[in-house]
Formats: sequence, structure tokens, C-alpha cells
Amino acid sequence: MKQLLFAFALLLSATSFAQTKSPLWTKQERGILLDGLRSSQNSLLDEVKSISNGQFHFKPDSATWSIAEITEHLAIYDELLYWDLLNKQYSPEMPEWVGKVKGLDSVMTAYTEDPMKLKAPFIAQPLGRFPNGKDVVAYFNRYRNEMIKLISETDTDFRLHFVFRSKDAGVWRVRDLHQYTLLWIAHTQRHTNQIKRVKAHQNYPK
Repeated sequence: MKQLLFAFALLLSATSFAQTKSPLWTKQERGILLDGLRSSQNSLLDEVKSISNGQFHFKPDSATWSIAEITEHLAIYDELLYWDLLNKQYSPEMPEWVGKVKGLDSVMTAYTEDPMKLKAPFIAQPLGRFPNGKDVVAYFNRYRNEMIKLISETDTDFRLHFVFRSKDAGVWRVRDLHQYTLLWIAHTQRHTNQIKRVKAHQNYPK
């Protein structure tokens, strides 16, 4: 009987610790993601509002994306990010990786102004599926708004769950979910700057 009571006491103690341990992902960090997702969304929407379909599909040259293609690319990535976050919530916590990715937050945010040009992977290349600009913006907003909702409501510790990529991904090979989301905020800002350059082109329709 004493052994049974001792085992029960240990179980209660372990349960109490699990319930009271402090999360690594703080309220302030959650706020950083929400603010970044909303502000980068609003910046993009400000750039594409009130433009004509001719402006939306204008291409400065054959190698440069139109605003429609840039926006579709962003929407594709937001859909991918949403599903990644949704599913990675249920992966096992991996505290052994926390120290290994420490300090990568600034690397993710710096992508906004990174001069290195990367080719979009096959899965994220725009297909020109949206002849109407409003439709591609609605596609982007659908997943961005769902992502904001997910991050607002999740109980998952974004510092204890990770995404993994192939070894040739370099510094982006392993990131926690907070860092992963920071990158896509920077990605949105980066391409919003690209839209500004398209609009500044001398042949951009007036």
C-alpha cells in the first residue's frame, strides 16, 4: 500500500510540474509574430489596392514577375506555411534542438534585405491562375488570416517544435516554429519591396 501511495505521489508531482513549467515561447514573442504578420499583410495590401488589371499583370521584362505573379507566389507560401504550422503543432517537443538554433531569429528577419537572389522552388512558382487581381489577393488573405488566428489561439510552444530541411539548406536547415514564421514575414516584406520596384518601372502603366 505504501508503494502504491508513493507512486501516486510521484505521478501527481510530475503532472503538477508539467502544468506549471514556464513555456520557452513567450507572450511577447507571440506578439512579435502577430504584429509582423499583420503589418506585412497590410503593407502588401496597400501596394496592390486600387491598381488596374493591366498594372497587375505588367511585366518589366520576360525574366521579371508581374505583381500578379509575385502576389500569387506569396499566397502559395502562406498556404504552405499555414499547413506546416498546423501540423507541426502535433509533432513531439524537441528540447535538445533549442540550443542548436539559438540566435537564428536575426538571420530570419534579415532576409527582408538579403541581396542574394534565390529561385523559387517548383511548388511555389506562380502559375498565373488568377486573371483578376482581387482573386489572388483574396487567396493570400485567406491563408494569412488563418495563420494569424492559429498563432493567436495555439497552446503549442513554438520554441520546442521544429521544421527540418535538407542539408543543402544551410542555416535554414533547422528552425523552430517561431523562427520559421519570422522568415515568412521577412519573405512577404521582401516581395512587397519587389512590387514597389515593378511599380517604379518607367514603362509601368499609368
